[in-house]
Amino acid sequence: MLALDAGSRRTKLLLVESDFGRVRVIKEEMLDLHREGLVSAEELKAHLQARLEDWGNPPLALALPQHLSISQVLELPQAPESEVAKLIAEETVKLGGVSESKIIYDFVRTETTVSGRQQFWVTLCREEDIRERIQQAEIEKENLCEITTVANALIAAYRATGVSSQRVVLAEMGAQTTVLVVLLGGEGVFATSFQMGGDFVSRALARLKGCSEEEAERLKRTTNLLSGPDALPEFCAVVDGWASELKRQLAQWFEHHSGEAPNQFKWFASGGGFEQPGLLEYLRGKGGVDLRPWPAGEDGGQGSEVRDRRTEDTEQRTEVRSQGSGFRGQTADDGARPAKGFEVAFGTALQALGYSPQPVSLLPQDYRRAWQKRLNRQRLELASLAVLVFCAVLLSFETWQQNSIFHRKEALQNKIEAARNAVQENEALSGELMAEYANLRPIFLRQQNTLDTLKALSQLQQSRSNQNFWYVLVADQQSYFSLSSGFSGTNRTARTNNISAIAPPSTASADARYSRSDPSDLSARQEGSPAKPGLITELCIPGDAEAARAVLGQLVEHLKPRPLFANVDQLPRDLRRDLADPKVTIPDRDFVLALDFADTRFLQQPLGVKPASMRTTRNRK
Repeated sequence: MLALDAGSRRTKLLLVESDFGRVRVIKEEMLDLHREGLVSAEELKAHLQARLEDWGNPPLALALPQHLSISQVLELPQAPESEVAKLIAEETVKLGGVSESKIIYDFVRTETTVSGRQQFWVTLCREEDIRERIQQAEIEKENLCEITTVANALIAAYRATGVSSQRVVLAEMGAQTTVLVVLLGGEGVFATSFQMGGDFVSRALARLKGCSEEEAERLKRTTNLLSGPDALPEFCAVVDGWASELKRQLAQWFEHHSGEAPNQFKWFASGGGFEQPGLLEYLRGKGGVDLRPWPAGEDGGQGSEVRDRRTEDTEQRTEVRSQGSGFRGQTADDGARPAKGFEVAFGTALQALGYSPQPVSLLPQDYRRAWQKRLNRQRLELASLAVLVFCAVLLSFETWQQNSIFHRKEALQNKIEAARNAVQENEALSGELMAEYANLRPIFLRQQNTLDTLKALSQLQQSRSNQNFWYVLVADQQSYFSLSSGFSGTNRTARTNNISAIAPPSTASADARYSRSDPSDLSARQEGSPAKPGLITELCIPGDAEAARAVLGQLVEHLKPRPLFANVDQLPRDLRRDLADPKVTIPDRDFVLALDFADTRFLQQPLGVKPASMRTTRNRK
């Protein structure tokens, strides 16, 4: 985006770009028309066209001189949005007066504290004046994308500095005109201009010194003529006259806003007219105008780069042009900082890029259509290029894919064949390993059962210490539930105290039965039987019934926490077997406990292992 601020003495060119919300100043150029010899309009046009070509023919935004336009706040009664454009159109006819030229206007809603009213910041200008300024620069229709006024550009540039002040007066002194803008709450509420600028001061100095205007301009910019040894009282009177006109222009607004006073405002100066040494100091002292240099921004410097911090407007901003347009809702970046001397150009660029808090555009309708046509063409060209690149990439990818598909298939077939062979070998090896394990599992089972039985006997022997009871029977559950009640145990012989002597002799016969059965179906012996891996122990507790049950409870609580047992509980009476010798028992004082072992990992047959008969049949085949 190229912003153009064309003055009578200087022309400022500012090239900026917005890259994903980041605005950067790329190039800036300030042309002194007299020094460069660009006096005629043709020379200026040729120079501008050369710059446009050198900088890539970017879209152009133009700042319109303020004296050609009118900007002020209109207060209207509450009305529907459909009636707003009509009311403002009627007001612009009153403000513009009788004219043969068409009036181009734009407006945006502003905040108001008056109940039942609404305010709009309105800017209008004669279409004839706008086209005359466009013709002076010989700008092509499709290159011009935005036209705004100096006052609106100053508002955008000031808001970009990030300086927070509710009451501000902005003064721009150009060569021919001084522009004044009043802001309340960051929004423009008043704008005016008067034809007393830098050239007015230079001509007055030339008359006082009796020299040419060029010499007076040089003297004004290099010498402090308002204070010190080179001070000229007559020149001070000229500056006082300029200050008086400035205050007179603002006096009318302050009269209509009695609650506001000039000393409540911050005053900021911009433009080449204020570059005279000692001018701002003199105005703050004797001139009665507290003008300060243009704010450099929150970081204290004049950067050439700003970051977009656009926020959604708290109220819907309405923008209607005489030719008809849509709505806008973007606000300026509060941290933007214009370069010194390029405040108007920078504000114009922000306006064109959509960063203005009060977007006001005076672009004629035919130029607007031409710009929209250029945007559509650019979008179409970009889309076509994207499609072309995508098709080229897709075609290259498909070609590469088709060239490599044969080799990929061949490689995949080789991998599949190798994987199939590996799976078959793995299945064969797994079958052999599982068959080996199935053959060894009965041995592991009996070994585990033997270890658990020895540990259980040790636990039972320890529980007998210092207790008033005795064990009359210990048997594994499989033997206990498989033997009939007529079986005679070893307890009838009382010549030994070794607990192993009370083990039933049927254990060996049971093991023999287990060893003769199919090792791969060890769990089959438990079908239809309550037997689990573990022991059955019968004990006799003398004394009364309550005391006996208390002792039995203590024994269960002693054995149950042991990691050896999964469960320790009293055997139901319907599952009991009368295997103990009546001579060593006390009627109604004998109890039977079922001790279930916790470790049963070798009891179940592993998944995927086929019975031995099936493996034999397969091997024979």
